[in-house]
Amino acid sequence: MIQVEKINESSLKEVIEFLSSVPSIDKIDESILQNACIAYDEDKIVGCISFEEFSDKGLIRYFVFKKMLSLEYLEELLRVLEDHAKEIGLKMLVCIAECSQIEELFQSLEFKTIQESKIFINEENVSNTNFKSALFLNKLLA
Repeated sequence: MIQVEKINESSLKEVIEFLSSVPSIDKIDESILQNACIAYDEDKIVGCISFEEFSDKGLIRYFVFKKMLSLEYLEELLRVLEDHAKEIGLKMLVCIAECSQIEELFQSLEFKTIQESKIFINEENVSNTNFKSALFLNKLLA
């Protein structure tokens, strides 16, 4: 049975080990993990999602999960993350999707596409950055 919960001090080391096993993750920022939620299957981590705070917005980071995790559990993982974001006063979650599969997943989780002309990274329009081909989505927190 899969259980979803917010990260705690005792699970931090396990989360770091789980994320370290992903070849595309070079460096893990532990401060971002303070906002993580994790999915366990029989005491083994099978999913993790976190956000980095920017004013009243949270940028989704470390959304990593095993393929066996169903959409139902991904929704539960996101719900726990949203609850935490609301508790600390965030108004919106934002994600960057660099492929159509990720875009489809976030759209199925009720994220909406953001117009590229409204996105700036370090005071530069996203169309002039390395993220010019990425898709940006957001979800308002009620």
